[in-house]
Amino acid sequence: MDIQDDWDGFGQRLTGSGTATFTAVPADPQLINPRVDESAGPSVQHAVYQLTHLSALAGIVQAAHRDITAFITSRTRNLFNPTVVLTEDTMVQQVVGETYGAAKTIEASVLAAAASLDRALASGEQADHAAGDAHLFAVQGTVIELALHTVSRVFEVGGASATSTSRALDRHWRNARTISSHNPAILRQRVVGDYLLNGTSPSESTARTLTGHAGQAGQAGQAGH
Repeated sequence: MDIQDDWDGFGQRLTGSGTATFTAVPADPQLINPRVDESAGPSVQHAVYQLTHLSALAGIVQAAHRDITAFITSRTRNLFNPTVVLTEDTMVQQVVGETYGAAKTIEASVLAAAASLDRALASGEQADHAAGDAHLFAVQGTVIELALHTVSRVFEVGGASATSTSRALDRHWRNARTISSHNPAILRQRVVGDYLLNGTSPSESTARTLTGHAGQAGQAGQAGH
């Protein structure tokens, strides 16, 4: 196996992302799961991919809240209000409370979406799969927006000291931004809208969109010739 560390994104630097080449690697057949053919029946495979990313975002926001809380409790100097210690500053308290609320909101959203996918897998019904997809895709955009806002807010209470490279608080934003960029959340929101307004399953609506984009690209290429 040959692993090339060729991932150059500004976030997720420790994920091991990059190119891996497998040559004559033994594999236990019992551990091989074939790619799901969605034409053969309903599947939440793509939703599970998104759930993995959202779970990572939930963890990032929790880590950001943990780090900024530790930063504040370790400080004795308050640039905003020198008459009180940092932990007693009402503005600081407000931001810490806000980041905690955001972390809990994201956690609850991700767990609720996961429960919908569990119900879909248990029932195997097309309607439940569509509802599970819609639930997950619907919260995706909201979670991303709230996560990016929250990991930026932590710098409101730290001053210039919070930007110290030794603290690496910026890694939370970089990782959240990179994970959020893996998939087009705006496309997911449109798919959910199509499902709610027209009853089109998210998987069918996504496939239709991707096919349409491919067709438009082909037509543009022919026009260029």
